[in-house]
Amino acid sequence: MGFEAKRTQVAQSAFNFSQYFTSAMADVVVQGNPPRRVELLAPEGMSTGGGKQARQAVTLRSDVPGYPVITAGWADVPGRRALLRTHACLRAMHHQRFPDRPFEVDPSTYQQFFDIARDLLAACGLDVTIENQALASVAPRPAQAASTEMPVATATAIALTSFVLGCLVGGVVVYARFVGF
Repeated sequence: MGFEAKRTQVAQSAFNFSQYFTSAMADVVVQGNPPRRVELLAPEGMSTGGGKQARQAVTLRSDVPGYPVITAGWADVPGRRALLRTHACLRAMHHQRFPDRPFEVDPSTYQQFFDIARDLLAACGLDVTIENQALASVAPRPAQAASTEMPVATATAIALTSFVLGCLVGGVVVYARFVGF
C-alpha cells in the first residue's frame, strides 16, 4: 500500500473546472495564423494556498509548435470571478509588446469564442469582468530623490582611516598575544 498524494479541495475543484471548461470549449477554434484552441490551465501544484494561487489562465493555444500562447483572460473559481479580454484589448496588448508584428487573430471567430466563454463562465456562477483596453505598459518614472552621494575624496579618506585603524588594532592584539599582556 503506497502513499498517494491528493490535491486539496480548492485545488481539486479548480482542476475539475479546468477540465470541464476546456472540454466544453473543445469545438471552439479561433481562426488566425495559426488557428488556436481554447484551454483553461489547471493549477500546477497539489495546493492553491487556500485559493490564493487559484487564478487560472484562459488561453488560446496553437496545435502548431513554436507559436506563442495568447492569454485571453483568467478564472478564479474559489473567488467566483473571471476576466475576459476583448479582441481590441488583445490587439493593443500585442502591439505594445510587438509593434512590428501583425496580430493574426480573426476578430469574428474571436468574438464567437468570447461570447461562448463569457456565457459559460457566467452560467457556472462566476462574475465575469470584461477588459476592453490594454493597460499602459510603461509606468511613469518616479521623481528622482535628492542626491545623497558622498564626494570621492571623503569616501577615500574614510576608507584609508578605517584601514589604518584596523591595522593598528590588529597589531596591538597580535603583540598582546605573544607578549602575554
